[in-house]
Amino acid sequence: MRMELCAPFAALLAFAVPANAAGIVEYDLEAPSPTLGRTIPYALYKPFPFPAEGERWPVVYLLHGLTGADGDWFTWGNLGPILDRAIADGHIPPMVVVAPGAGDSWYVDNPDPGGLGLIDTAFATDLVAAIDASVPTAACREGRAIGGVSMGGAGALLQAINHPQTYVAAMSFSGALHRPMQTNDPRRWIPDLYGNVFGTPFDTARFNAANVFTRANSVRSMAEKPDFYLAIGDNDFPDLIEANAAFHNLLVTTKADSSLRVGPGRHYWDSWQQAIVPALEWLVPRLDSTCGR
Repeated sequence: MRMELCAPFAALLAFAVPANAAGIVEYDLEAPSPTLGRTIPYALYKPFPFPAEGERWPVVYLLHGLTGADGDWFTWGNLGPILDRAIADGHIPPMVVVAPGAGDSWYVDNPDPGGLGLIDTAFATDLVAAIDASVPTAACREGRAIGGVSMGGAGALLQAINHPQTYVAAMSFSGALHRPMQTNDPRRWIPDLYGNVFGTPFDTARFNAANVFTRANSVRSMAEKPDFYLAIGDNDFPDLIEANAAFHNLLVTTKADSSLRVGPGRHYWDSWQQAIVPALEWLVPRLDSTCGR
């Protein structure tokens, strides 16, 4: 397991973090997963100051993109120093951030031989349980949220929609949202993008059933709806900008609380580094680390 103090790297973002505000990032951690029959790799940010006896931290899960890995948010995203500064400046309270790895799974359940397994189920059950058991987190829906970039943005939306009892909110950054496929669909590149996630050969019906646009219809009947935050840069892929706007509009029709932010940026980490703190500021009023006690 690697561990680093975040504050010494603050110069990368041209600010100085007080020493007593330095959180710790731990790498190469593993959560047991009976669902998958293997462990789930993850990296973890623990803030400073540490909670007093009986206090709990809110926790945010942040998912990586296609070809990414656990800890990307702290390496490519330089998230440790960003969190240190936001906490020190009072923009957000101390919180735990978990950055797990899921391969190119698209964060869906895939029971096929040779597939990556029931990732959607494992994250919402095994991973959450392991974190709550090992870190003083607010072990309740009100103290827990999820987000992600690109493929991970789509995955975060799916996690919140599929498991509304687990997450109070979801944040998507440049979410790789692709509408369900139609007969004679001109997007011939879709099967290649998803690999063996939906079977070999690619099963259009499976893709459509698990699609975030399809799954969003279930939000209409939820007694407790997650809140949603979608952010994307104006220099991102045009089809993703359009899809994110369309998905936001769909969420609005379900009576969900959805916010869409389109600002300067591209489909890369420099844009997501700029987007994360405003998203967390949006999230903070929705979190309750006391779990309603």
